Amino acid sequence: MSATLRLALSGLRGRSRVGAAATTLVAALAAAAVVAGLSVQSQGGPQVDEIYRDSGRPDLVVYGEPAALDGLRDDAAFAATGPITPFTSGDVELGDGSVEARIATLPPASAVGAPQLRTGRWPAAADEVVFDRAAAVEAGLRDGDQVRINVAGRPVTLTMVGTAIDLTDCFYPDCDPIRLFVDPAGLQALAPVAEERGALLIAQLTDPAAADTAAARLGTSPGVTGVQPWPDTRDDILVRELIFGASLAGFGVFVLLAAAFVVAGTAAARLLARRREIAMLQAVGYTNRQVIGGLLGETLILGIGGAVVGWLAGTLIAPFLQVGLSSAMGRGGIRVSAVALLVAVAFVGVILTVATVLPARRAARQPVTDVLRDAPPRSAAPSKVARLLERLGLAPSTRFGLGSVLARPGRSALTAAALAIAVAAVVVAAGFVSTMDKIVTDPARSGDPYDAVVAGDGTDGARTAAALSAMPEVAGWYTQTDRRATLGEETFLARAIGGDPAQAGFMLRAGEPLRAAGEALVGYGFLKRFGVEVGDTVDIQAGETPLSLRIVGWYSETEDTGEVLMYRAEMLPGAVPDAFLVTGAAATPEALATALRERLGPTATVRARESDPDELGIFTVSLQVMAALVLAVSLANLAAALLSGARERARVLGVLRTVGFTVRQTLAQSATGGAALGLAAGVVGLPAGLVAFQVLADQVTTGIGAGPGLTQYPSWLLLALTVPAAAVVGALAGAVVTRRLAGTPAATLVRWE
Repeated sequence: MSATLRLALSGLRGRSRVGAAATTLVAALAAAAVVAGLSVQSQGGPQVDEIYRDSGRPDLVVYGEPAALDGLRDDAAFAATGPITPFTSGDVELGDGSVEARIATLPPASAVGAPQLRTGRWPAAADEVVFDRAAAVEAGLRDGDQVRINVAGRPVTLTMVGTAIDLTDCFYPDCDPIRLFVDPAGLQALAPVAEERGALLIAQLTDPAAADTAAARLGTSPGVTGVQPWPDTRDDILVRELIFGASLAGFGVFVLLAAAFVVAGTAAARLLARRREIAMLQAVGYTNRQVIGGLLGETLILGIGGAVVGWLAGTLIAPFLQVGLSSAMGRGGIRVSAVALLVAVAFVGVILTVATVLPARRAARQPVTDVLRDAPPRSAAPSKVARLLERLGLAPSTRFGLGSVLARPGRSALTAAALAIAVAAVVVAAGFVSTMDKIVTDPARSGDPYDAVVAGDGTDGARTAAALSAMPEVAGWYTQTDRRATLGEETFLARAIGGDPAQAGFMLRAGEPLRAAGEALVGYGFLKRFGVEVGDTVDIQAGETPLSLRIVGWYSETEDTGEVLMYRAEMLPGAVPDAFLVTGAAATPEALATALRERLGPTATVRARESDPDELGIFTVSLQVMAALVLAVSLANLAAALLSGARERARVLGVLRTVGFTVRQTLAQSATGGAALGLAAGVVGLPAGLVAFQVLADQVTTGIGAGPGLTQYPSWLLLALTVPAAAVVGALAGAVVTRRLAGTPAATLVRWE
């Protein structure tokens, strides 16, 4: 066994159990944060890809007239196609409101793109329906429940006999319409007139990587009204997991930084306590390299053990952190990743190595003869500090408290830095909570500046427009017509906006609003994907209609990760609006939807705007838990550092008690030192947290397509209280951890040990 390894094992045997447990815990927390973030990012993809393969690889979904779709089935790009599937559109009651639904007949189980049954059975009668799995979970529906569907003003009640996953679009509530399945007799009962039905064709491509190219080509075919390629659908399904996982992993950096400062401070204190032992080892022949290697070895053994524990913990909790997929597909199984283990060990190993080697080198290079003295020589620095504090006219307890902090500047700086990281983590978590709350309460930030939707299908457009303009409950409205459009060989979502442009209250981020034909307003994702800027002109194909548009501005949009282009509806003459988007004067979205149903009559399909605060809640709660863990670790480190400093100065405390210091003054001394460290941490951590929050939040909002600069800072009250709160917490920690020592008899304290 090498001398270095013997030193490491000997150090472990002589190490305090509490100190060893603290190092292991810090390493485990850091590893768990990184592994959980990486796992959340990677766990959704395999689940989705498995369903994609089980569904026969639905690479392309083409909407249009049945005859036109039938003519496409022999296209050279297709390896296989499913049957032409008829469907109708309607409105289904869900919870307290309603959502748009696409109701289709069930293709054969072996067909390309066939939905996957998750519970129950397929419909066998006209009054039975299989429900969209994600929407059913969200609404708490179970097999056997009654659901109410409205198609063209004809309400029908059906029995839910099962739930299924369909990959022709992403899952509710991120995408609509939800997908329902009935047997042919059921569809005939819901939409007896052929004009009320649409059709779709699902194709498997010979080259799945060419989905965008095939979509761009087929989207301009006569009779085709829309094309949806699988890569776009997959990205929409996984966007929440990717953003949430990246944020978790990024937030894990705070844990790693806190771990670095905690371990460095602990190592410095431990090496100070072991300075005579180190000098003796050097005196009997151990080299500096062996001493440093032994000290590093014992820390790495603890750290790697903690990293393995953290890897296991992160792997186990990752399935419970899914956002967006769990309702549709259920919790994913535990995925053991050797790569994640290597990453965790590497991260923790690097952090612990840097945190241990620096103080170890300093300790090993001290002169052996000086260290082996009974009392190390005192430097002039503490005397200078004492004189400076005395000139400031501070109270004796304050002078001694600050002096104890400044006497060990290195350890004090590391302790304050760890606490500053915790303060920054709290600021970041509070900022994310504020940002997510704002997105929920201000729908324009996510590209939905309306309160209710009136479906355009089966609606008299002129009558609806006149009724909306006359209603006192309506503050404004505009129309929307969606088309899959192409630019070059890539497809994207294009929207024709009608009505009064001033009432389409999108959140404009740059440029000018959409006012006239020939202008376009785009999402941030569109700018990045196609490499264009405000002021550029783009030539697109909206269905069969070629359009030349000048981009006049970009706005906040999250649908299709911001890859959306809007233009005036006048450029699609004769196109029927898909929907009327209505803003209420004062009422809630649900109250506005009720008023619209009463005014427009039973033939109108109306639904309130949907939001998903529960899913966002998982995101914010996870960040809050992470911030709490960082804060707990940093406070524990602060308490340990203050207690260690007090024990080092136990004889000085005894002398002070002998000359008249009271227990209260002794506690005040420790509280002053803690308050000073807390104040320094707050002053540094607050601006650092604001900068870190801006960077991380911009990454999140950019990733979901809304663009940077959409952050909502924490309340000014919270920010104003951060620095004084850090000082108060430091003072309390200092008083609490030294309470027992302060009450020790002076005779015991002054003994030299």
